[in-house]
Amino acid sequence: MKRLITLTVPAILAGTLAFAHGDNVHIRGVVTQVSAQSITVQTAAKATKTLTLTDKTTFQRSGKAARLDDVKVGDRVVIDVPVKTTNALLIQIGATAKPAPHK
Repeated sequence: MKRLITLTVPAILAGTLAFAHGDNVHIRGVVTQVSAQSITVQTAAKATKTLTLTDKTTFQRSGKAARLDDVKVGDRVVIDVPVKTTNALLIQIGATAKPAPHK
């Protein structure tokens, strides 16, 4: 019985975490360009992603509602994007990226 519980509980938890992610992917990076129609982000892998802003796009900073005007070039962001689209659903604004130290 203990063996059954030991195998079942992790499987349920893993399924719950995967389901909670929903149908969105997270794009993390630094804003390189922002306009009324789109936002461009450079990811840690140095890939550039341009995402479309729609009337359904929402913004948050520190868990509170924000606006497009609050997004600045250099800000770190996490953007929820529905799978198979380039539409930004939720943009979470973080701190401004610090420049790399000089060597």
